[in-house]
Amino acid sequence: MSQQEYNNALHIGGSVETALNGRYRLDPFEIIKEAFSQTFKHFWSFLPATLCLFATQIGILMLMLTLLLGAPSHLFEALVGQRELTTDMISSVWLANFTSEVLIAPLYAGASLMGLSHAIGFRSKPRHLLKGLVFALPVTVVICLSATLQSVASMIFPLLSLYVAMAFSMSPLLICEKRLTPVKALTVSFRAVNKKLFQMATIYAVVGVLFLISFATAGFALVWALPFLFNVKGVIYREMFGVGVEVTVSQNENEERASNSTTPSSSDQDTFDA
Repeated sequence: MSQQEYNNALHIGGSVETALNGRYRLDPFEIIKEAFSQTFKHFWSFLPATLCLFATQIGILMLMLTLLLGAPSHLFEALVGQRELTTDMISSVWLANFTSEVLIAPLYAGASLMGLSHAIGFRSKPRHLLKGLVFALPVTVVICLSATLQSVASMIFPLLSLYVAMAFSMSPLLICEKRLTPVKALTVSFRAVNKKLFQMATIYAVVGVLFLISFATAGFALVWALPFLFNVKGVIYREMFGVGVEVTVSQNENEERASNSTTPSSSDQDTFDA
């Protein structure tokens, strides 16, 4: 007997239009509370992906430091006063960090999509970290632009780079879910975030405290902080821009699945691949 299927288009959360007009609700307490709940719920399925992302970035960072300094230990020796900390060494650290951020951009996008998947009620699997590879080029471009602007901002005033990072934080997901170009994604993220700047700063302050705790515990708390960060991003994105989902219900098997639209569209037509 043939299988009958019924398609239904759903839209969850806000939209690009309401985000740009600031007509969306962003309650820091509710965002943090939901992100904690999602982190508990998806902890074991999400942890391998976030640890893989972290290990990849650290691996690239160490490789670059080895190529630029001869050995990463030279940097550590300079930090504890056993070696002179030169301007060349500082430049090498900056270049190594910049390179690692840019090269992991597709995996970063995949982790962001996993967080968004949780925010709209879908489960994720560790292999979903690779979903960002589909958007490798535009996401790499947007991360490169964002990292460059952060570097320029830090030269002007160190804390300004944190603001820039926050203002552009939604741009990778805008590329993956709304199919925006890198420049458009940066612009939309910047405008939308600034509509609720105080609320966003409060949320990211909590995230920052968790990462400080991670450093204080020799990185142990990262097993919680990393998944939490991406779940926070997913919940914020849903509330800001919304997510279009196409649900296909199979009459015989009673299964639901979400699939991506093959063409860019407006927020009420976009679909999401969880």
